[in-house]
Amino acid sequence: MIVGYDASRGLTLLEADDFKGFKLRLAGDEKRPPISGVTFVDDGNVLIGVDLVPTLPGAPRTPEWMAGYRAMVDYAAKKGWIDTTTNSIRAHVERAS
Repeated sequence: MIVGYDASRGLTLLEADDFKGFKLRLAGDEKRPPISGVTFVDDGNVLIGVDLVPTLPGAPRTPEWMAGYRAMVDYAAKKGWIDTTTNSIRAHVERAS
C-alpha cells in the first residue's frame, strides 16, 4: 500500500489492496512538505494517521477492504510500528522520480 503525495493533488492511496507493505511516496523536491495527517520522524520515515488512510481518494469503501486494512494495522501494532500516542502507523518515505 502506498500513500502518494503531490502538492497539486494532496494525498491519495495507491495499490490499496497490497497489505504487505506501507510507504509514503513523495513527489517534488521538498524534503519534508507540510502534509495534514502526516508527521515526519526524519527524512526517511513518517507517521501517518491510522484513521486517515481509509478516507483517502483511492481507498475502497468495502467491508472486505476495511477488514484487510484493520488486519494490516493489527500486524503493524504487533511489530511496534504503531505510535499509540498519535494513533499513527510508521511508514518509509520513497521519493518519486
